Amino acid sequence: MARNDNSHGERKPTFQPTILPDHQPPFCLPVPGARPTPGETPPFRNARALQDLRCIPENGINTVIDLVRRASRKFGPLPAVGVRGRIQTHVGPGPGQSGGGTKQTCLPELSGYEYTSYRDYDKRVTDIGAGLVKLGLRPRGDKICIWAQTSVHWLALFHGAASQSIATVTAYSSLGLSGLQHALVATKTAALFVDEDSVSRLGDVLRTTVDVRVVVYSGDPDSCSAEIGRLRTTAAHIVFVHLDEVSSIGRQSPCAAQLPNAEDLCAIFFTSGSTGDPKGVPIKHKNVVAAVAGFDIVLGRHFDNTDRYLAYLPLAHVLEFAFEHCCLFWGVCLGYGSPRTLFDSAVYACKGDLRELRPTYMIGVPAIWETARKAILALVRTFSPGKQAIFWETLEAKKAAIGSGATFSRQQDDTVFFQAREPLGGSLRFMLTGGGPIAEPTQEFLSFVVAPLINGFGLTETMAVGGIMDPCQWHTGSLGSIPGCVEIKLVDHEEAGYTTATEPPEGEIWIRGASVAEGYWQNEEETEKSFTRDGWFKTGDIGRIDDRGAISIIDRKKNLVKTLKGEYIAVEKASARQPFLRLESIYRASPVVSNICISADSTRAKPIAIIIPVQSVLQNLAASPLDMTDPARVAETQQLVLLRLLEHAHQHNLPSIETIEAVVISPLHEWTPMNVSDLRRGQRNTVGVLT
Repeated sequence: MARNDNSHGERKPTFQPTILPDHQPPFCLPVPGARPTPGETPPFRNARALQDLRCIPENGINTVIDLVRRASRKFGPLPAVGVRGRIQTHVGPGPGQSGGGTKQTCLPELSGYEYTSYRDYDKRVTDIGAGLVKLGLRPRGDKICIWAQTSVHWLALFHGAASQSIATVTAYSSLGLSGLQHALVATKTAALFVDEDSVSRLGDVLRTTVDVRVVVYSGDPDSCSAEIGRLRTTAAHIVFVHLDEVSSIGRQSPCAAQLPNAEDLCAIFFTSGSTGDPKGVPIKHKNVVAAVAGFDIVLGRHFDNTDRYLAYLPLAHVLEFAFEHCCLFWGVCLGYGSPRTLFDSAVYACKGDLRELRPTYMIGVPAIWETARKAILALVRTFSPGKQAIFWETLEAKKAAIGSGATFSRQQDDTVFFQAREPLGGSLRFMLTGGGPIAEPTQEFLSFVVAPLINGFGLTETMAVGGIMDPCQWHTGSLGSIPGCVEIKLVDHEEAGYTTATEPPEGEIWIRGASVAEGYWQNEEETEKSFTRDGWFKTGDIGRIDDRGAISIIDRKKNLVKTLKGEYIAVEKASARQPFLRLESIYRASPVVSNICISADSTRAKPIAIIIPVQSVLQNLAASPLDMTDPARVAETQQLVLLRLLEHAHQHNLPSIETIEAVVISPLHEWTPMNVSDLRRGQRNTVGVLT
């Protein structure tokens, strides 16, 4: 389809950060007639799914391919997916350096979005599926592992495989070689899909696997040709084929679709895990469509085929995976981007993904929202004193009006906050945060300035389903309601003092429903620990259900760490007043912090912080240009950051035991889902440099 010209029509009204009159509590209720077991609450369900949990979003939709085919029929010529092409890469001096600086940056120059219709996307999926079969992959027998960054190629390859009942194994693109090899060996994967960025790492992978016989790759064929040529020489028993060629093979040699059924294996998602090898979670087709049905009960009425969703989080993570399938059901256009090209500052002579796509909805992790808040505050500081005063006065007036139940002028809202919304595209109607706790002040600020920022909670084992907030029921301090495909109960965790006998009840969150997996892949020991025979999954999260039927997470079973003084500290801090505000979230809100990992153990009296700093703020703190290769300057810089964090702790009235004792500046410039897991699992030991 034609290139996006950014003429998206009139912007839809933004939701207001409040609970609307027709969306009043209770958000979830006990199942009628359910008899609670001692030490447990009765099961709770979404108030709109109280009598019957929803297993499918619509009659006739039982598999992910049913979702694709239904979208093709219903939304045929409308844009399904959009991608940007790379025009060229510009290399130059880093920020704040002259042309003679030593640090170089590589900024991509990107085209506008090019769109593919739902009908054409369906055709490509069919062709890819037929091509995979022609290459020798066996329906209901072989598996294909996807080791690639989020892209339309990822999704199309997945759907193509599913159209022939070929199950997928997912692996984060940043998964270490040992983790990837574990996934390949554990599942006896016959094929591997990689993108251009991973081609150069294939040699090490293929040397230690015996089952892979087909490698499919995407990206610029010319850029990959040399490396693929070497691989064809060293791994002559493996077929190497570009994804476009797979599609062409299928188009020229069509074959009957071997369609899956609801009980068939759809994918095996490997979790990052906190210790040991990654655990595989087998997800059936029925689990995916149930998740779509559950989210549809809460969010479906707020979406239509004029909405645009920015897809950039890892598809190997079930939250992104589940919501992209929701978008297919709702007819929402998926615009693919990258965490590295979201903002204008990360690209050359073009707009970042946010301003180019102008999404109406997006998902982010807490670090993204902290970055957005800091960017908006930096922008406001560039306003004239009079304009700054108007901004803050309007913000307080909006809070007061909505807090009293009144409406706030959309014209005034748009006039004052228009400029602050532009870095995020200017068209967001609401946003979702997941993957960890967000600081309540950050959630409130973005909700009133940009659009309501709602909470979501889920796990790989539940297909991202757990808690979700309706944007018409916005409030801070909880997750809101329960998706309509599962039920939740709380179970006593007396060791930490959490019991369901308190008011409101507190305990470990257990989840049951059609989206919940049945166990771990070939791991009976872990399955026995986490799954019950009657279908409950034990999340390990401690929750509370208040008198509004709102769910909140207040702790985690393995959260407490004993310090050198014998005192316990919760690295992920919770409190009765602000149950969703945690220690890392508090420190992450500091202007000097881009991202943070808190470490505490029995060898230290207080926690330490491993951080990725905001480079511009860090440079302003230093008296002279930074040289992070000089140990003395590194120590000096870490001390400067520590002082700022101590000031931040004082501002938030943290007790002495929760103040930071020392700081380590991370050598990594960004943390991915996998290297963060490495950090939490082993690299917390990098604090040894301080001893």
